[in-house]
Amino acid sequence: MRRNRYLAIAVVLALLWSLVPIYWFCRMALLTPLEIQQYPWPLFPRAPNVASFWNIFGYDYFLSDGTRVPASGQANQIIRGLYDSIFVSVVVTVLTLLAVLPLAYVFARLEFRFKSVLLFAILLSVALPPVSTLIPFYAMYIRLGLSGTLTGLVIVDLTITVPFVAWMLIGYFRNLPPIERLARMDGYGRLAAFVQLVIPLAKSGIAVAAVIAFLFAWNEYTYALVLVNGSTANTLPTAISGFLFQDPQPANLAASVVVTIIPPALVAYFLQRHVGEMNLVDPVR
Repeated sequence: MRRNRYLAIAVVLALLWSLVPIYWFCRMALLTPLEIQQYPWPLFPRAPNVASFWNIFGYDYFLSDGTRVPASGQANQIIRGLYDSIFVSVVVTVLTLLAVLPLAYVFARLEFRFKSVLLFAILLSVALPPVSTLIPFYAMYIRLGLSGTLTGLVIVDLTITVPFVAWMLIGYFRNLPPIERLARMDGYGRLAAFVQLVIPLAKSGIAVAAVIAFLFAWNEYTYALVLVNGSTANTLPTAISGFLFQDPQPANLAASVVVTIIPPALVAYFLQRHVGEMNLVDPVR
């Protein structure tokens, strides 16, 4: 009984930790300009409105009393950042899966020389903080002309997603039943068995890998701030940071944050059943 009570308390704390910030930003986005100027802000909007959601996309909004709420000066950056973030996240997700699926399969199902060393090299890439490689990437991108380009951002995001997703899928592929031998007896080649049998069998793990790669690329801020910020290749996280400078706009900032939550939330929602089916094991054993 006591164990169930502690578990319930832990669940409540986890929900509060996750949901209170979301509620805070949703509440802030629905406040009127007058309520924004009050201190402290009301716990619940007295006259909730969606003016800030229209403003961040470049539209004026008129409140019920006729007050005009003008479009945000950051609207162009937000729209461009949204398009760029969607493009980068989708491309990074696709390229990550194309690179990681055969890589994880080979490490999980085959034996070869220096396998353990290479596995720990992948683990080291996962453990390495992005900020530690920021200066070398910046210097290299300046020389190669990749600074301020979406291509450069895709490449640097792959250095994060590929090792992490590979480490995760290696364990998942190890846990699959050994169907290759039976497939070879039925006349399948190794590649045919991988494409036609292993990949369909691993669809739950692949779906989770796609979600993780998308979230990593969507939320990436450190590299984007240094490598592409201020250029036409601006992403949504760096575009939102513009609300913190010059003329702070709390409601528009909050609305932009809420918008950033929607795409990954939709991706996770439609693939959530696969998340529950995935059973990870330690790839090094």
